[in-house]
Amino acid sequence: MTSEALALYGRHFGALVLTCAIALLPATLLAAGAVRFGLAALGRGEVGEARSHSEQIHEKQRELLEKPPASEEARSERVQRLGREALEGGAAFNARSLLDNVVPIASTTAIFVLLLLAHAAAVPLVLELCQGRSAGPAHAWAGAGSCIGAVLLTALTCAALATFGALFFVIPGLILAAGFSLAAPLVVVEGFRGRAALERSWQQLEGHWGQALWMWILIVAFSVLASAVALLLPPGPWRPIATALIRALLYPLPLTGLVLIYRDTRQSSDQGRK
Repeated sequence: MTSEALALYGRHFGALVLTCAIALLPATLLAAGAVRFGLAALGRGEVGEARSHSEQIHEKQRELLEKPPASEEARSERVQRLGREALEGGAAFNARSLLDNVVPIASTTAIFVLLLLAHAAAVPLVLELCQGRSAGPAHAWAGAGSCIGAVLLTALTCAALATFGALFFVIPGLILAAGFSLAAPLVVVEGFRGRAALERSWQQLEGHWGQALWMWILIVAFSVLASAVALLLPPGPWRPIATALIRALLYPLPLTGLVLIYRDTRQSSDQGRK
């Protein structure tokens, strides 16, 4: 499977890369934004800030006890002001922590959706090329665009489940992504959508789990490689650009392999019916 995908990738490099890049470049920019957001959050030192704010409140409380104001009215005013500062600081910290957790998850989900969109566009292209017929990005996106609503619905459902699995550990998310590998072709070719496409993918993948997992391992490996190469460059706009280019160049290989897996499983299914 890998050798056939590599042969197709080599012979039709330009068509495959251009087709997938339409969705993969925005995905990479989202990934770069999520990474920068995470680094900025770490740079803010939220835990340290929370501890510092708490220490300041305790220090003011101790000062109030050791050196109380002369009048009861002034003391009451100081106590009320300390209470407001404590509440405002805690609310700001909680809102920032929530935002820092939600944005990377939402970005990861969006990246997964765009990756599946690129996979859907690759389906008609790869199937045509396998039969020796000429095809290009226009044909690919015409096929994916004709059922774009079903593709997006399926991609969102798949992305939400895979991202949820990845929150607990990488492996559950990887297994879910592999299990849903045939969802995009099932939508584009056979008219499935949403949950039905995901369930059908899981069933039809029987006997091809190893191949699907290998393709997703390649996707993860190419993602790590792109990030590692970007880190070798000086900080600045060249890092996300390098990441985008490497992923746009390499992701079409495993995506081609996933389409070939669908082709083989469908042929096996058709022969079983006969």
